[in-house]
Amino acid sequence: MPAWTKAGDPSDKVRIGRYHLDTGEWTFVYYPLDPPTSPAGGWVGLSDVTFLGDESFAVIERDNQGGPDASIKRVYTFSLDGVEFKPHSATPDFEVLVKTLKTDLIAEGAYAHTGGLIPEKQEGLAVLKDGTALIVNDNDGVDDNSGETQLLRLEGLFD
Repeated sequence: MPAWTKAGDPSDKVRIGRYHLDTGEWTFVYYPLDPPTSPAGGWVGLSDVTFLGDESFAVIERDNQGGPDASIKRVYTFSLDGVEFKPHSATPDFEVLVKTLKTDLIAEGAYAHTGGLIPEKQEGLAVLKDGTALIVNDNDGVDDNSGETQLLRLEGLFD
């Protein structure tokens, strides 16, 4: 999702929340978003957060553009080791995570097999035991979309 500006968050960051089962309390940190670069404008947000183990996570960061207007379809990783989560009342003074680019799907040609057709919504990310990443798009049930579902298999991405 894009930034939650109505809650006082900056437009270039999104919240990563943690729910404490014992206390019922939500606490947050910020994830820094890449700025939109599509000629068509739009926004950038996160589609999926996947646990990798040892307080490490992978995320899909993407713009809301498809086809020739798509410019941001990336997988990043971050760690929560040593990160301080804060309550909602601390908005906008949450700690900002450090992210590391794992792959840029567009720049690395992940959609070359389709002749360059890039779906808008990369929504799901799974990592197999051998380090292979699987990424699937949301086809919106053909509502304002081609209806095509693509599954990318990126072998060795998380070796």
